[in-house]
Amino acid sequence: MEQKLSKEKIIQTAFDILAEKRSIEGLSMRNLANALNVKAPAIYWYFKDKQDLLQNMAETMEQHLCLPDSSLEATEQLIAFMNAYYDLYTQFPCGAELEINTVPAYASRLEHIETMNQLLLQQGYSLAQSRHAVISLHYLLIGYLIDQQKEEQLTQKIIDGNHYLLQSVQWMRHYAQEQSLESFNFALSQREQIIDVKEIFMSSVKIYLLGLEQLKK
Repeated sequence: MEQKLSKEKIIQTAFDILAEKRSIEGLSMRNLANALNVKAPAIYWYFKDKQDLLQNMAETMEQHLCLPDSSLEATEQLIAFMNAYYDLYTQFPCGAELEINTVPAYASRLEHIETMNQLLLQQGYSLAQSRHAVISLHYLLIGYLIDQQKEEQLTQKIIDGNHYLLQSVQWMRHYAQEQSLESFNFALSQREQIIDVKEIFMSSVKIYLLGLEQLKK
């Protein structure tokens, strides 16, 4: 007998699968049905297809965003927004991947984007500049997290015995040292230490916002 379903239960189970598979490609309506111990058609009473499911998952994720204190200065609110989005996309499995595989066709996401744009408008930027800045901050976050996700996958392949990848990494390190590539050697040394990856991202956000200030001069 099929157990009672709900949209919330299906979405939570879908996130559980993403946590296990670590990729949206690993989520299918069939393995979702198996995890719920129901037949696949039962899920289609709630979601038309996988894209519909992903859209609802993205909306669920967005609703958990911790909004900044509105009494903060505008730049500090923007920094707090990016800090909150970093936490959000790392709290939910495949958060960044989910974001770029959906469209913001739900109120919470659109309102949060609009709030960020308004913060820049208040500082004297044009509507075009504000829009481009918010998009760029979005790209910065998504690119950072997706790159981190893919790097973890490559590292796992090396651990699992992929000798070609291991040799590639060894060659990269040797070449950087031999050619005294200062910035690259610094980056490699950082990887050997226990570092706060979120702190590095937030530092990048602050650098970007400092550069943005030049547009007003």
